[in-house]
Amino acid sequence: MTRILLYFSLISSILFSLAVSAQQPAAAKRDTIHKAILADTTHKAAVDTAKKMAIPLKDSSWYIPGGLRIGVDLSRIVSAIYYPYRKEVTIVADARINSNLYAAFEGGYANTPYSDSTYTYKGNGMFVTLGVDYNFLKRQYPTEKNIFYGGIRYGFSHFNYSVPTYSINSPYWGDHLSGSVPKTNVNAHWVELLVGLKAEVLKNFFMGWNIRERILINSVKTDEIAPLVIPGFGSGSKRAVFDVQYTISYVIPFYRLKEHAPKVEVKQKKIPKR
Repeated sequence: MTRILLYFSLISSILFSLAVSAQQPAAAKRDTIHKAILADTTHKAAVDTAKKMAIPLKDSSWYIPGGLRIGVDLSRIVSAIYYPYRKEVTIVADARINSNLYAAFEGGYANTPYSDSTYTYKGNGMFVTLGVDYNFLKRQYPTEKNIFYGGIRYGFSHFNYSVPTYSINSPYWGDHLSGSVPKTNVNAHWVELLVGLKAEVLKNFFMGWNIRERILINSVKTDEIAPLVIPGFGSGSKRAVFDVQYTISYVIPFYRLKEHAPKVEVKQKKIPKR
């Protein structure tokens, strides 16, 4: 009887071991499938989060001051002291186009009466210049109006001049020449390159300076005589002139410009598949 019980116990142990071995692959398979589903769910959630992060931020914007700045050139007063025959009035103006760009305008009138022991000269005319200025100064705050700029201009002048009388003595030849030169109408064209500064000293009130080089495009000399002064340009006997300008001006702030902050977008991170 004891031997029968021993055989039965041995057979039961063998059958139990076989049953457990048969169940283990199925359980392992179920666990592997569960892990794969969980990993896929986590990956999809991470992708959805990354997509949400990749949505561009809303644009922020603010207003910057614009307006028409108009003033006068004070350097013409100084030049009239050293050159009394140069009587010139120059109006300067600019208008803001965008954050750093300005449309620029200048215009004026010049009268040039001159007389010495050899001849008398009369000339007068008007001039305009048109161009743009670019501000290189980085603003410290959105409403700052100070500018440090570089610019380019096209200049045009329409004027006339005449020599009512002239008298020339030639001791070498013993001749005495006299006569007159009739009124001549002339157009002059030139370009200007300049750099300067305009600073707000009181609310909307500015003082500034600039240095510029003017280059004459066309010839204004005649066979008889060259003009003494080209209005808005300078000496009529030179092809290029250097000039300094001092200005006072006031800005009329009748409009503003809207400025937008640059769009900021979070880059989508690549998430490796598991």
